[in-house]
Amino acid sequence: MRAVHQHWFDRTAAKDLDGLMAHIAEDIVSYEHDTPLRYLGRHRVREVCRAGLDSAPGEVTWDVPEMEVLIRDDLAVVWGLNHMIGEMDDGTTEATWSRGTRVFQRRGGMWQMIHQHVSYPYDPETGETKTDLCP
Repeated sequence: MRAVHQHWFDRTAAKDLDGLMAHIAEDIVSYEHDTPLRYLGRHRVREVCRAGLDSAPGEVTWDVPEMEVLIRDDLAVVWGLNHMIGEMDDGTTEATWSRGTRVFQRRGGMWQMIHQHVSYPYDPETGETKTDLCP
């Protein structure tokens, strides 16, 4: 699981969309940061990834510093806080932290992500999404 995530971290830094899709199942169900509530299928997640890579003209990186992994037979669950950094045109960077949980199934000898849930917390008093929080 850590190798799969390292692959994603490396492919994100390279802005390699095809490489990012290598461990995404065709029938994935993903709950992303943005609407709609769910994205069904690899092609929909691909578009989310494309938008993420395009969101910053410079380098885009992410990692999960305190990743937790649980594997039982052909199922694995991974969770932790996602740290994403994007480099803007003027050389500044924008960083966000969000929550992430991913479920994998081993199919044909390869781990495939079959479900993902990423989210930002919100302020219950204002209803505003909190993208500026740090652990």
